[in-house]
Amino acid sequence: MSSFSKLDDNAFLLSVLKDGEEAFSEIKIDRLATEIPEDIELTEYQYYVQKVGFYLVHTISWCKQLDLAIDLLSNFDYSKKNASRADHLIYNIENYLIRIKSVHDRILQLVNAVFHLCINEANVNHGVIVSNYKVQHRSEIHKSVKSISKYLNEHEQIRHTLIHRHSLIDKNLKKIELFYLNNFEHIDDEEKVKAYKYVRSDHLKRYIADKKKEFSLINSSLFKLIDELFILLKPEYERQKKIVG
Repeated sequence: MSSFSKLDDNAFLLSVLKDGEEAFSEIKIDRLATEIPEDIELTEYQYYVQKVGFYLVHTISWCKQLDLAIDLLSNFDYSKKNASRADHLIYNIENYLIRIKSVHDRILQLVNAVFHLCINEANVNHGVIVSNYKVQHRSEIHKSVKSISKYLNEHEQIRHTLIHRHSLIDKNLKKIELFYLNNFEHIDDEEKVKAYKYVRSDHLKRYIADKKKEFSLINSSLFKLIDELFILLKPEYERQKKIVG
């Protein structure tokens, strides 16, 4: 089982899903709808459960994409000619690095919802959440959120560079990119072409294996931190339910 799929069994998620089914049992909503119809008036309790469920499910879905990103490193379709093997690899590595830091954003939105802080999602950031009195008062949750932020901080500069400045600079990845620029038109010796392709393929396989191992370890550590936070959030969720209910 992939790391983040295990979050499906977390008691917090199971509790929120159960509450959602009960809270909306008498309200008919299209399961494919992206928003609750404007003509439906929610109670404070329904609103709360819906918001927590929304951000919780989206957080888990985003995390699961980090596991999927590892699989996508090696799913290149050689029958497609619109991108090289190197292009595909670079795209998926950069996609992973951009997405992993965004997990932090999802976590902050979830904490905002669980504590029922009602901060507009556009204004939610790390400083706003960790400096909030209610969050600080729950010291274990406060510590957990900061631990996740600290763990992800090492990826912040890489993400910032990818989005705002230039592509990933990686010596071995650059070597693969150069390998795949060769179309062999200038080489008449078939044995040389065969040897070149072998070296290229071997380098690619070893690089992908190393990246998969690296990303898997990152995901595994991040899963543990998030799973622990979810466990800590459940009692707070139960407290807030009683207040709004």
